[in-house]
Amino acid sequence: MKRSLRLDYTLPKGRLAPHFDALAEGRALAWRCGCGHVAFPPGLTCVACGARDGQWIELAGTARVEHRTDTPEAAWALARFDGADTAVMVRIKTPELTTSRGHLVPPEEDAGLWLALEETEDENRSVR
Repeated sequence: MKRSLRLDYTLPKGRLAPHFDALAEGRALAWRCGCGHVAFPPGLTCVACGARDGQWIELAGTARVEHRTDTPEAAWALARFDGADTAVMVRIKTPELTTSRGHLVPPEEDAGLWLALEETEDENRSVR
């Protein structure tokens, strides 16, 4: 038996507002803790040391796809953005491409992280 559940809700941006505002513009804003750990997406506390201190840093917005899943409706990937110590789930804007490098783009349809894959790459390696 298949069931669907749809929830409509709004989460306050709070301390993470700069990150969400940057995403809307297609920019990757990460949080660098005092210990040096760089989180993208950022959290309220550092996953490495638990501190709340740090600063916003802008990443280049390029990423490597580590794992990918394709469904009939969409393609999703676990991607690690260049300069970040963490990986994040992204929706792939260009699912017809199978390359392993891409760049962050502003969301067009649904909110969230969208990655446009690059048509060519130096290593000529694809990810599935």
